[in-house]
Amino acid sequence: MKFKILLITLGFSFVCFAQVGSSKYYLNYAKDTIYSDVQYYNISKKRHDTKLDSKLFSSLKFENDTLVLYRLRYSHLFGTLDKVKRHQLFLIFSERNKIDTTKIMVIHYQDTLKQISEFPDKSELVYNKDSTSHRHVINHSRYIKNLRNCIKNLRKRNRSEVYHFFKHNNGHPLKYKRFQWHKDYYGLIDKLFRDYRSRFHTIVINPNGDFFCMNYRDGNDKILKDLTKGKRWEKHKNAFEKKLAYLNSIK
Repeated sequence: MKFKILLITLGFSFVCFAQVGSSKYYLNYAKDTIYSDVQYYNISKKRHDTKLDSKLFSSLKFENDTLVLYRLRYSHLFGTLDKVKRHQLFLIFSERNKIDTTKIMVIHYQDTLKQISEFPDKSELVYNKDSTSHRHVINHSRYIKNLRNCIKNLRKRNRSEVYHFFKHNNGHPLKYKRFQWHKDYYGLIDKLFRDYRSRFHTIVINPNGDFFCMNYRDGNDKILKDLTKGKRWEKHKNAFEKKLAYLNSIK
């Protein structure tokens, strides 16, 4: 019953979340706060905070006029593609993208590849209205420099190759200087490597079908470096599964 109530609440909430951001004045009164697990099950604040403190999870915040929702998501995730999905994905990689699927594949994924004119003239920090957080806005030259540094760091003494995929392209050249971007045909990558509603930014795929997903802000660089070198895959995977099982056993 609680789960059904949460689903109804979420259905209402997400409609409202889409409205946040329009110009309006908000009433100053206390908002209801709910916490949910990765699968959108209602959980207590204590359980939410315990999982968040483990560093295995991060938390996404959604807010509207009357409700605040904190939803856990994995900061990184291990998994294995089944034989059918692995075959379909590797076939597309090989035939359409000319990717060597016998090597470890590191995929950086972005929803929209902006055309060059959409980038700002200079890089800067942009703060939100109450100055409690900020985001980095980069120009095109910094964007290309970041790609160059990323590839340089991951390729160094590694047995992996780095690829950049997108879902939509607003007009950016598919080849620019030494870099190339690939279309996610049929949205396979977008569908396969998700934490329910959210896809991961960085995906490492082993030729045997094992995969690792992470977001670049969640502090899992050490694991990423090991896996791209073909090292300690089982060690990191077993540690993840053991820790997850323990956290899920806590009531």
